Amino acid sequence: MNVKDVLLVQINSWKENTWLVSLLNSIDGLTEEQANWKPNETSNSISEIVNHLIFYNQRYLNRFKDIPNEKIDDHSTFKNTEGLSWNDIVKRITTIMSEWKNVVEDADVQKIDDKASELAHLTIHTTYHTGQILYIRKLQGLWNPKKGVEG
Repeated sequence: MNVKDVLLVQINSWKENTWLVSLLNSIDGLTEEQANWKPNETSNSISEIVNHLIFYNQRYLNRFKDIPNEKIDDHSTFKNTEGLSWNDIVKRITTIMSEWKNVVEDADVQKIDDKASELAHLTIHTTYHTGQILYIRKLQGLWNPKKGVEG
C-alpha cells in the first residue's frame, strides 16, 4: 500500500464505518433542532462543528487544487455564515468530502507526496470532530452504538 492508498482509506472513512464511526453516520438522521442543540453556551453544536469542518476541508481542498482562498477571520469557522439549513449543511460537507476523494484519486504521486502531511492532519481533524459529534448525540440520548442511530 502506497501513501496515496493510505490517504484514500483515511479520506473514505468520512462515509464508511471502519474502526471508527464515520462522519456521515455521526450526523445521519439529525433534525435541525438536534443539530443546533448545545449542552451549554460555551460548547459548540453539531451544526457548528460541521460548519467548522466545511470551512477547513474546503480551504485545504482549494489549496490542494491551487485555488486561492479568501482572507477570512478564523473565529468565524464554526458559524453558519451563509444561513444554510441543516440539510444544506449536510449536502455541503458530503460534496466537499466526495470531491476530496476524487481529487486525491486523480492526483499524481508527486502532488500526493507534497501534500501527504496536510492530508493526514485533515483526516485526523475530521475524525476528532466526529468524536465530538458522537459525544453530543450521546448527551442528547440520540446515539445507540448497536444500531448506529436511534430510530
